[in-house]
Amino acid sequence: KMCGALHRMCGALPRLVSSLTRVIFATSLLRGCAAAAAAGSCAAEDAAAAVAQPDPLLSPCVQLPSSGPPVATSAHPLLIGASPGTTGTMSLYFALKALGVTTVHYSRAFNATSGEETTSYREGGGPVELLRPLFKSSHPAPPVDREAAHRTDLTYLSATDALIDTPTVDLFFELLAAFPNARVLLTARDPAKWAASRRKRHPFDQAPLFPLLGFDAPVGALTEEQAAAAFALWHRVVLGSLPRERVLLLDLFGESSEQLWRRLSAFVGRPLPAAGEDGALPPFPHMQYGDDVELDAGPS
Repeated sequence: KMCGALHRMCGALPRLVSSLTRVIFATSLLRGCAAAAAAGSCAAEDAAAAVAQPDPLLSPCVQLPSSGPPVATSAHPLLIGASPGTTGTMSLYFALKALGVTTVHYSRAFNATSGEETTSYREGGGPVELLRPLFKSSHPAPPVDREAAHRTDLTYLSATDALIDTPTVDLFFELLAAFPNARVLLTARDPAKWAASRRKRHPFDQAPLFPLLGFDAPVGALTEEQAAAAFALWHRVVLGSLPRERVLLLDLFGESSEQLWRRLSAFVGRPLPAAGEDGALPPFPHMQYGDDVELDAGPS
């Protein structure tokens, strides 16, 4: 009996060590990185400079080991928007739409071939049909179902050319594994301002990084400093996870319209939008909170 008990204890040790590692890391995240976020270590200009001039700190701050069996892969060069919402992701969606890129953004989808656009707003919101296999069935704002996602052949997402906003942060490394030729779009924002806005408008959404460590961490359950730290560190992890030439970091809150158009169109390989009579490019989309919902207001 004693031998059997010892055998069971030894078998449980790896799980215990794994759990302790996650707890230790989460503690260091909340304590150690808060100062970095407050100091603006992941400010847009700093991160953009880091993409151009590799910084040793960006070779990832955290090595998140892969686990599970090999996955099916697709050569499709999917564009992954790896920043959480409240960073200008809906503005990025409309910019990609203007460039003729088939794009899915959680509750909105655009097919560049047919010109058709669909949303889930008239159904009460939530993910568009293409994304529903990756979410739980609760309503109106279901969480990502990571277990279901791990059972799903994610290469079915090759039906779109770009995928931004939820669930890309939660499933970022799974998406990279399924799409080894993927490129990444990051939308930068001051971490403190992101945390304040995200906690106010989406308090039940998960904070970046924590779900990958096995923690349920709604952003509203964290302090603003903790949420800002998680956001700043998440961008560091992404920037350190793949070659610089496969990442485009945009600051929709600071760069000019012309800069944004030129950098985005070059990265996705699409012509610039038509200039006006004065030769100037059109304004880059800047959607405020709720603007996209108002676009679909009207007769049901």
